[in-house]
Amino acid sequence: MKKYIITLLLPLLIAGCNIYETPSTYSFSVTVNYPDEFNSGDPIKNEEVLIRELQTGREFKEITDENGIVKFDVRGGNYDIIISFSEKHEIDFDGYPVKKTVLFNGAINGANILEKGNSFNIKTDYSILNEGFVIKELYTSGSRTPEGKSYGAAKFVEIYNNSDKVLYSDGLCFGVVHSITTYEPTPWVDENGNLLPRIPLWSFVAIVPGSGKEYPIQPGESFVIALSGLNHRDDPNGNPNSIDLSGSAWEFYVEDGKYVDVPAVPNILMQRITKGTAMIFDVRGQVSILFRLPSNNLEEVFTNTDNYMVQPGGSFNCFMVPYGWIIDGVENVRLDDRGVFKRLPNSIDVGYIQHKGGYQKVSIKRKVKEVIDGRTVYQDTNNSTNDFLTNQEPTPGVIAKD
Repeated sequence: MKKYIITLLLPLLIAGCNIYETPSTYSFSVTVNYPDEFNSGDPIKNEEVLIRELQTGREFKEITDENGIVKFDVRGGNYDIIISFSEKHEIDFDGYPVKKTVLFNGAINGANILEKGNSFNIKTDYSILNEGFVIKELYTSGSRTPEGKSYGAAKFVEIYNNSDKVLYSDGLCFGVVHSITTYEPTPWVDENGNLLPRIPLWSFVAIVPGSGKEYPIQPGESFVIALSGLNHRDDPNGNPNSIDLSGSAWEFYVEDGKYVDVPAVPNILMQRITKGTAMIFDVRGQVSILFRLPSNNLEEVFTNTDNYMVQPGGSFNCFMVPYGWIIDGVENVRLDDRGVFKRLPNSIDVGYIQHKGGYQKVSIKRKVKEVIDGRTVYQDTNNSTNDFLTNQEPTPGVIAKD
């Protein structure tokens, strides 16, 4: 009887094995080159290329060969392809050769891998390593009250002096990039579909006041700009599930706006760009930049119509920031299965970072690179995918040591 049963089951087992087919894989290659300004645009050797499948988040890494080529063999899907590294190069500054750390970044977003033999070419962009201020932490997700209601008054950005010198925050500007629907292509492109050479800002531009040396930030220190500078956790009008922002250096206060003025926290200068009653911080993610204006004459800069542009095909009149004004930027984009369309060029941020959603009380925080004689140095490669941690407990003013 036992032999009879086994004989009957064997064909079924064999047939069952045929149900599960091995998924198809596709081979493709990527060739990466320096910008024309470095090494005559030659191939980039012995550097890591990362690919990330958009739906699953799976990542794979390979090293380029002597011809700047790397090969992958993966399942079909849509992939981001990224290279990001740094090297020391001699740069000419006003006729003086100086050794500087140069960041090289390049990316192809949403490459469609559904057949064998695809090949891609990346010509990298470059930027000089930012030796000064960086965006250390960005908290826009908000939280929920014990009753489950949404609470968004406790958002903030923290800016850090990542150098070994005293820096002055006077005149630093912070702005939010239009548009926030990062799961759709940006309208701010030229006739060839390339990002414009200026970044469109809407809502407000926040500006640290001062004549130039009134607000020093010591090496390894930071300052927080809060949407509302309350102790939101303990204030009876706040939310016990929220955070304490009473120690903020500045507040994004808008006269006759959505949030009350907290007397204990000074108001930062707020230049209105579009209509609104508060600085826009989208709970699902916010692309933001830190920059300096080319002139201390704010009225001249913000009344100059050449510094504005109406959205192509739309109506928003945005303040346009040239790449050369920008100190730091981060693409904290919306988490959405429709993919990611970038708002910043590779020279500012070649990657992006996401958090898990609105009202989840999570921030993005910059990673610690090293600690030198007690001073934290945060990682800054112009690649937020590598430089930031996501879904973090917001801790304004706390400097990490590891």
